[in-house]
Amino acid sequence: MYYKNMSEPSACTFVAPPSGKRITAPPCRLRLPPERLALFLDVDGTLAPITARPEFTRVPVDTRRILRRLQASGVALAALSGRPLVQVRRLLLPLDVPIAGSHGAQLRFSAGRSIRSTAHLPPGAAAWLQNGVAQLPDVWLERKPSALAIHWRQAPHMQSEVAALAARFLERAPGWQLICGHCVHELRAVGRHKGVALRRLMRQAPFAGRWPLAIGDDRTDEDAFAAALELGGAAIRVGPAANTCAPWAVADTTALARWLGALLAPD
Repeated sequence: MYYKNMSEPSACTFVAPPSGKRITAPPCRLRLPPERLALFLDVDGTLAPITARPEFTRVPVDTRRILRRLQASGVALAALSGRPLVQVRRLLLPLDVPIAGSHGAQLRFSAGRSIRSTAHLPPGAAAWLQNGVAQLPDVWLERKPSALAIHWRQAPHMQSEVAALAARFLERAPGWQLICGHCVHELRAVGRHKGVALRRLMRQAPFAGRWPLAIGDDRTDEDAFAAALELGGAAIRVGPAANTCAPWAVADTTALARWLGALLAPD
């Protein structure tokens, strides 16, 4: 069989559930063949450990090998990331999978076909935000297709100032919203998120008709979790599992890689 009961306890390590909600480790055996499974994977904090700056991030070689073997066995894979599409492709090389970049504003399908939606800002709004960020030491602004990200990982004491700046920006940008991630405040157009991207991919080959499993590590992944659950699938939260709709959780990127690798183990 393709999926087996794993004997290594660390492969199913899970974090404690929040009060009042039962969250468990993902089952060590998924009772469906590989050609019925669709995996939708976040990158930062899920496949790759969080780093001080996005350009320092690397998906471990062993993790990429596991994903290539899963794909070769018949599992349909897609990456759902807040990063621009070109960055996700580079991080996953030599793996070639459909990608939703910039929270779904960019979509690259398996045949190489790409589409991009553009969210317009009022004139001067982005420059106003850049000027505001420049006043906050060790905080920096990342411009993405149809999104802006204020990073404060190197200045955690600036969190409240960043939140206030983001709130003032939204007053200037109707139709945009704030989503908070790990030490980052993401500003993006309303209606663009990973859940929309997951649903769109699920209507395309090779995902159509499969069982969707969404995996991610923060608030920006919750829309994908909800979409997968609504389609009859499941979700795995990587790391602390408070305030999540995911029924399953694993401790960290290493535990997730072990779990994915164990799916390949023969009976």
